[in-house]
Amino acid sequence: MQSMDHPEENQPEKRVPMRRSRIIFVIVMLITCLAIIWPGHAIFSSATPLIFGFPLSFAWTILWVIIGFSAMMGLYLTDKNKDKV
Repeated sequence: MQSMDHPEENQPEKRVPMRRSRIIFVIVMLITCLAIIWPGHAIFSSATPLIFGFPLSFAWTILWVIIGFSAMMGLYLTDKNKDKV
């Protein structure tokens, strides 16, 4: 039985292609995860030198958190469908 109240329910779902900004976001987040976990953290796991008063390993982690946040803000600002849920 077809409902006339909601004709959009009977239409096939449209496939939305991934935008370039989303692909770049996914790549940056994967690189961020790898850089924080391995091998980046293992390479920079020394207590010296200090960068802004932080050990190198902590500064490395802060750097990648900032890069990940920047990528997320870039995706948010370039996403055309951010108002649609």
